[in-house]
Amino acid sequence: MIKPGAAGITALEEFALKDSPLGRIHPGAKILAAAVYLVCTVSFPAASLSGLVPYLLYPAVLLPLADIPLKALVTRVVPAMPFALMGGISCILVMKEPAFVFGALVISRGVLSFAAIMLKTILCVSAALILAGSTPFHVLCACLRRLHVPAVLCLQLALCYRYIAVLLEEAQAMYTAYILRSPGKTAAMKDMGPLLGTLLIRSFDRADRVYNAMRCRGFNGGFFAERKALNAADWLYCAAVCGGVVFLRFFNFPRFLGTVLQSASGPVF
Repeated sequence: MIKPGAAGITALEEFALKDSPLGRIHPGAKILAAAVYLVCTVSFPAASLSGLVPYLLYPAVLLPLADIPLKALVTRVVPAMPFALMGGISCILVMKEPAFVFGALVISRGVLSFAAIMLKTILCVSAALILAGSTPFHVLCACLRRLHVPAVLCLQLALCYRYIAVLLEEAQAMYTAYILRSPGKTAAMKDMGPLLGTLLIRSFDRADRVYNAMRCRGFNGGFFAERKALNAADWLYCAAVCGGVVFLRFFNFPRFLGTVLQSASGPVF
């Protein structure tokens, strides 16, 4: 039986096992395209909001190709937003110089930076989720090893991804036991310390049992996945994504479009 806390990760793995158009693309091409996309996204200046807008095409196009429902993506993006929210609020408090003035409305650079941080978070988390939701994680780790990423890093990524669901199951079991022993009450702050300490001890014990089970099944830290060469579709996907992302990084299309429209409309009297 799957616990509610682990349902999100289990569902993401089910999406990765689907036979979707994006799932048939070589994992190396998807990793390279996602890496270029992430680097270009985070490299935008703090207040460059208009340049980030075209980057919404990446999740908008790849989400249907990966056969991932929009609701599934949104429910996984939302938990990351509070961290971006705190950083964005600090920008509003510090960067108070005006950037735009619309009549009596003054928009500061801090507000633009706040919007850019939130949009960057949405774009980066969406790209990572689309990558993980279109390719089984052990296949991604195997591909990373072929790209000479250190084995220790790949192993840590695989274990964190695979067994965070185990930790959530332990937390769910403890919470259920707590509620059954305190009917009609919610978890109080005074009980959080003992609960977290117990969760840590149970996690150590569960990790030891999981490790022994893995060793009994012949686990040696390696990743096994089918090797296949990149075909024309893989090269086309990689070139289209990387080329488009790099082009939009240095060419602000929304600003260019606004200039063209302003010139076409003529002077305003």
